[in-house]
Amino acid sequence: MADPAAGRPDGRSTGPGDRFSGGPGDADAGRGRRSLRLALVAVVAGVVLAALGAGRPWALASAAVELPGLGRARLGAAELTGNDLAPLGGLALLGLVLLLGIAVTRGRGRWAVGLALLALGAALVVQAVAGAAGVRAEAETRARRGELEGVPAGAGLQLATPRAGPAMVVAGGLLLAAGGVEALRRGPRWPALGDAFRAPPDRAGPQPAGDGEPPWQGD
Repeated sequence: MADPAAGRPDGRSTGPGDRFSGGPGDADAGRGRRSLRLALVAVVAGVVLAALGAGRPWALASAAVELPGLGRARLGAAELTGNDLAPLGGLALLGLVLLLGIAVTRGRGRWAVGLALLALGAALVVQAVAGAAGVRAEAETRARRGELEGVPAGAGLQLATPRAGPAMVVAGGLLLAAGGVEALRRGPRWPALGDAFRAPPDRAGPQPAGDGEPPWQGD
C-alpha cells in the first residue's frame, strides 16, 4: 500500500484540504479579493483627487487701473475654486460613505453600492466639465457685481483659468465610476471586507518533532 506521506516533500501525509487546494474555488476567491482591493483603492484615490481638485483655484482674477503718466496699478486679486461653483468637495466625500457601504453589504446588496458609485463618479465628471467651461463667464459676472472680495467692481479685469483643478476632479470621478463598475461586475462574489486583506489559509500549522513526542525528548 502506498505511503500517504510520499506525496509531500516534507513527509507529511496529504489530506482532503491538500487534494483540493488550488482548485477553481480558491482561484475565484483570489480573484474576488484582488477585485475588491482594486475597487477600494480606486474609490479612495477618486475621493482624494476630487476633493483636492475641488479646492484648487479654477479662476484667478486680478484688477488693475490705468493711472495717467504712471501706467497700470494693480488693485487686488481673488480666486474662484471648484467649491465656489458647485459643492464638488461634498460630493467627493460621499465616496467615503459608499466605501462604508461596501463593508456593511453582502452579495447582491453591493450592486446598489456599485450603482451609487457609478452615479457619483458621473456627476462629478459632468459638473467638473461644465464648471470649467463656464468659470470665466462666472468670474466676470461676479466681478461686475462686486462679489469677488479684493477685486473692485468696474476695475480692469484680468482672468486666468488653471486646468489642474478641473482635471483632478474629472480623474477622481472616473476612478469612482470605475470602482462602481467593478462592484457591479464582481461585487456579489467579493469576500467580507476584512477577508480581502487576509492571507489565504493555505499553509499548514507547525508539526511536532518526531512521532508525536515533545521536541526536547531525544533518543
